Amino acid sequence: MIAVAPLIVGLMLAGTGPARPAVDLALDVPYVPQTEALCGGAAAAMVLRYWGDAHAGVQEFASIVDARAGGITADALIRTIDRRGWRTSRFSGSVDLLRGQLRDGHPVIVLIEDRPNRYHYVVVVGAAGDGVVVHDPARGLILPSESLLKAGPAANIRTVTTSNREEYASLDTCERSFATAVAEARRLGIDSADAIFDGVRRRCPQSPGPLRELAGVRFAQHRWRDAASLAAEALKLDGHDEYTWDVLASSRFMQDDTAGALEAWNRIGKPRIDAVHIEGLTRTRYSLITDALSLSTGSLLTPDKLLRARRRLDELPDASTTRLDYRPQPDGFAGIDVALVEESARPRGAIEWASRSVRTIVDRELTVAVPALAGEGELWTASWRWWHDRPRVALSLAAPHLGALPGVWRVEGSWETQTYAFGSDGIAREERVHGGLTVADWLNGALRYELSAGFDSWNGAHKTASIGASIERRFAGDRAALSASATTWKPFAAEPAFQSAAARARFTSSTGATGTIYMGGIGFEAVTTAAPLALWSGAGDGRARAALLRAHPLLDGGVISGPVFGRRLAYANGEVQRWSEISHTIRVGVAGFVDVAGAARRIADAAGDRFQVDVGGGLRVKVPGQKGALRIDVGRGIRDGAHALTFGWQF
Repeated sequence: MIAVAPLIVGLMLAGTGPARPAVDLALDVPYVPQTEALCGGAAAAMVLRYWGDAHAGVQEFASIVDARAGGITADALIRTIDRRGWRTSRFSGSVDLLRGQLRDGHPVIVLIEDRPNRYHYVVVVGAAGDGVVVHDPARGLILPSESLLKAGPAANIRTVTTSNREEYASLDTCERSFATAVAEARRLGIDSADAIFDGVRRRCPQSPGPLRELAGVRFAQHRWRDAASLAAEALKLDGHDEYTWDVLASSRFMQDDTAGALEAWNRIGKPRIDAVHIEGLTRTRYSLITDALSLSTGSLLTPDKLLRARRRLDELPDASTTRLDYRPQPDGFAGIDVALVEESARPRGAIEWASRSVRTIVDRELTVAVPALAGEGELWTASWRWWHDRPRVALSLAAPHLGALPGVWRVEGSWETQTYAFGSDGIAREERVHGGLTVADWLNGALRYELSAGFDSWNGAHKTASIGASIERRFAGDRAALSASATTWKPFAAEPAFQSAAARARFTSSTGATGTIYMGGIGFEAVTTAAPLALWSGAGDGRARAALLRAHPLLDGGVISGPVFGRRLAYANGEVQRWSEISHTIRVGVAGFVDVAGAARRIADAAGDRFQVDVGGGLRVKVPGQKGALRIDVGRGIRDGAHALTFGWQF
């Protein structure tokens, strides 16, 4: 019988205090020494060896040491003993019960408070007067004074029992073979492990032990993939073994599968977040970043929590480049390492000057960003679009995690004019003044929402209030996504309200810019009858509207006049890219594409076919310092023979 008993008493070393009483009851329990951190493992090894498990070793319990707790918890020790095939039970009692267990031939593991707030395992192996005799893994044989261990309910002894000698003798051949193999492998060394454990595997194909030990051997040999494979096989046979989960997680981590490693570690309650270390902060407060990431010290680090923190970090307004990783620590904790480059009002170096200049020229829009004047991670942005027929001026302020409110908050105001030319209606201009508030955040690692509210003035006469929402769901490591949005506008005057809605699905074979990549998307957009032209949908070169139809640009000299423009729009795109590395900072890809788009409920007398199919090819350039890639395409219309050279950005 094994007993684990928390006793709120101290122990006195042999030879101190009054003369010790004669030992009147003693069991022949093998003594195993060990440090205090592994005293629980040593205590268990003593009792298991007493019952006949001659190969029970202290290091077999090393993986369950909790460094923060100063050793092994009673629950963890009991689970590990159970998984070795011993029958265990747990109950409460007193020192009298201890003596009864000893009389029955059962040594008892006792957890004592031998110093203030410090607990220690010993094994009760005998009785002397009103006291007991113990094996102490850290100090040797100790005889407590009778004043320290007295019978009575105050002792509150809790015990855990296992099977006796006869039951151990009846263990099946596989368990005995495995125990012998472990001892033999320890004696002969790691080079002999394969031959020894392979023999046990052949004789006992349903035993997880050989697979578990071989997984540990492969890990020690730095053969991470093999270690993970063997550990996974062992867990199919025994899904509760903490050591095997640890080997699987560690092997995945060494293969840079950080999410898979966390999934495995989480099965055994690891790792807990230790501290968050941030490099690169010069203006923004440290606590603002940690609050935004929601990585609280002591909480369990899960794959979803890590992914959500990465997404939130990437969307911080004042961060231009970010990275977030974790470092496993041997005590079941993990450190979080964050690195970020804060936004700069001026480009850093010639490459960033060049990339910003390219974006300004392509978009015909000058943007100036002023970061973190108040140290709250905020970003002020002002922009001016100088197209004659579609000018725009805008000012916005974005800030993360306002007080207790999550997400990134953005206040914006803008003025713009758009010009349209369709059929017999001739040229039409529409002016819009907008002010609004948006908040966006990740509910988890795969689900993002955005809420908006605003006021608009259309042509100086029609004033409306609006509310809107959008949601996006990511799949397959960001290789696929579904998104939907809806907004409603309510006029202040007695005019009809109007709405917009959109849905989109996209996929890509890779999120990087390497090798061959296949990507595509499909979407639908709609507005109601009273909606102004600024809200209508169209397909073109990606500037006036997002949907692509690259042989049929919507804009002609800044005037929206493309054929695929209406209150309803359906579109689909497919593309294949082949990327090459030109230098350490620049990647270039060649691409071929197919665009399909159709509009409904167009303006009366609109020219051109409302349904078009375009094919073509182009270049993609990954520009340093800019998100996305520069897109240069040549497209040709299959139905009408139209052709165009277009420039834009691909995200």
